[in-house]
Amino acid sequence: MSKQTLTPVEGVPTQIGFYLAGMEEVREQLRDAVAEITSDQLHAKLRPDTHSIAQLILHCGEAEWWWIQCVVAGREIDEELKSTSFWDVLEEGNEPSSAMSAITVVGEIDRIRSLTRELLSGFQDEDLDRYFERELPTRKIDKSLRWILHHLIDHEAQHKGQILMLKRLLSGESRES
Repeated sequence: MSKQTLTPVEGVPTQIGFYLAGMEEVREQLRDAVAEITSDQLHAKLRPDTHSIAQLILHCGEAEWWWIQCVVAGREIDEELKSTSFWDVLEEGNEPSSAMSAITVVGEIDRIRSLTRELLSGFQDEDLDRYFERELPTRKIDKSLRWILHHLIDHEAQHKGQILMLKRLLSGESRES
């Protein structure tokens, strides 16, 4: 029987390090899921009104960017951000370039993760219970850093499940019960 544990990421306070370790565990699973994927599978849509695997991966990065850079750091949404490959990637007409490979797409969200780690290295564990608010056009959000980090783990894990399902459907694999 093998034992497993989660060790905190170094370079940040311990409790924040545990959240980042959870985020990294899901990211590694996502990397493994798309490691052998073809470009056709990466960009294919099962139906016109669905998203490709590339879009879902970049959307994970978009969510992390928004929560960490826009909500926690207070960065504004500007033209430079809007021109990135990940911003509004689920909107029709904003599909990523078919020249992007799985390595490129994952590399894009890994760059976002490094910015997350850099920002969080300036925080203390006590900041996990600090609230960050953001005024939106129709409402105001007010979330703790703890909630935000948990949400990012959950969000990427859910999309990883979608990606695995899409990969199986696109490759024609079948599973017997």
